[in-house]
Amino acid sequence: MVAVNNAHFNLSSGEIYINDHSFFGNNVCLITGTHQIQERRVGRFKYPSSGRDIRIGKGVWVGTNATILGPCTIGDDAVIAAGSVLLPGEYEGGKVYGGVPARALKDIDFADRK
Repeated sequence: MVAVNNAHFNLSSGEIYINDHSFFGNNVCLITGTHQIQERRVGRFKYPSSGRDIRIGKGVWVGTNATILGPCTIGDDAVIAAGSVLLPGEYEGGKVYGGVPARALKDIDFADRK
């Protein structure tokens, strides 16, 4: 099961994969698309058709108004704070990420960890 509210999924330049038990707050944007900014005017109409996938692990919580830019991989049980912007990259599971651009804020101390 995945819970998605009013999210925007941009699939212009890749695919989006979401694993079980992930949750999205309101107004979340997942964006695979990009443009060639080096080419004046016409570059805005050229974009890659693949290679900028977004992969979201199991049990990931993406807070309201967060933006995730591909290519990006988020590990299991990560939390993305509200209003954060994740730049392309790999984000380990079990951590809280926040800010613009997002960075690791802390490890999550899971209640069931012995």
